[in-house]
Amino acid sequence: MAPVLIIDMQTLWLISGVIVLATAATLMFLRSLHEPSAPVIGLHALAMSLGGNALLVAGLMTGAHESLARGVAVVGVGAAAIVSCEAVRRLYGAGPRPAVLFAFLFLLIAGAFGFDTLRSDGDLRTAYTELLVAVATTLTVIRVARARDPAAEVVRRLLVGAGALYALASLAAVVITWRQSLPDSPVASEVDSFALVTMALGALVPMAITGLMLAAVHSRMADELRALATTDPLTRLLSRRVLFESGEPLLASTRLAGHRVAAMMVDIDHFKQINDVHGHAVGDAVLRHCARELRAGARAEALAARYGGEEFCLLVPIERERDAFVAAERLRHRVASQPCVVDGTTVQITVSIGVAIHEHGQRLAQLLARADELLYEAKRSGRNRVVSADSPADQPDLSLLVV
Repeated sequence: MAPVLIIDMQTLWLISGVIVLATAATLMFLRSLHEPSAPVIGLHALAMSLGGNALLVAGLMTGAHESLARGVAVVGVGAAAIVSCEAVRRLYGAGPRPAVLFAFLFLLIAGAFGFDTLRSDGDLRTAYTELLVAVATTLTVIRVARARDPAAEVVRRLLVGAGALYALASLAAVVITWRQSLPDSPVASEVDSFALVTMALGALVPMAITGLMLAAVHSRMADELRALATTDPLTRLLSRRVLFESGEPLLASTRLAGHRVAAMMVDIDHFKQINDVHGHAVGDAVLRHCARELRAGARAEALAARYGGEEFCLLVPIERERDAFVAAERLRHRVASQPCVVDGTTVQITVSIGVAIHEHGQRLAQLLARADELLYEAKRSGRNRVVSADSPADQPDLSLLVV
């Protein structure tokens, strides 16, 4: 039984073109919602625009221009697929490679319209285009399969599967064309059925890839929002709110394990002077630098947070009380020995630290208040020093013993 088309091919191209262009317009609107992904979404919107416009042109060209219309549709959709592959690569951290992209597009356009054989034989032109798309898609699938995306690992795997399916559909189209050209090719109905499935995959998979790309971007946005809610945006340390939320459980669990917790309040010395002399941009760089040094010098299980302004707080599990002063002295020495360099300007940094040991029944707010009192005692005593409850004001520099 011969297949029955409800609508003619030109109308189908027109409808498809309108849908694809509407998708491209939606992507252009959505790309402004997530600045880091804007170039990727914009590139994918460009790909959809190429395909949509090619389908519209093909749908509007009828009669004597039908062969040219089919060529425009095939090449336009192929170019869209290749540009979309580049967008997916960049979504997963690959650097721009315009030379390779332009090489694929040149081979596509020059090959499809530059050779008499391909220009005159629509089936061969389709096979040539699908082969290039299959190669580009396969390379993209390999790149995405080797990537990692903690924010949306399931989406990444689905993208790999969708890309592999699209590559197989493109290769199937090549096989269909080759079978049609054989003298003993199967009857038209069998080939048309195979072609119908391939065309359906070729139309549906790109839309599915668009949806998966948006899902990946959405997951990253959600991940960034969670990070903003739990970390200080400048220093990437924990926020003050999260410090209090996580600090109480840390005190309880550490005490059950038979250990203690030391609270260290850290303040950058003469920070206002750094801002006044070098400017706020350098001041921000100093804050980031100090935060990195404190995080790198603290134990892995310690909680490090930006407490406010140029003040930081660390909750450090310790085995013995005397370990707290040594650990704080090591941090002080680390910051002092690593100046911050910003655009050729070297800024020497020192910190004052107040250290308090958690006592049984003491709440976190009380512990931090005591550490803050000892911090101001360190600043009154001359800065660039560590003061704890049981350390004398003339405590010698112990950093050389532990660094």
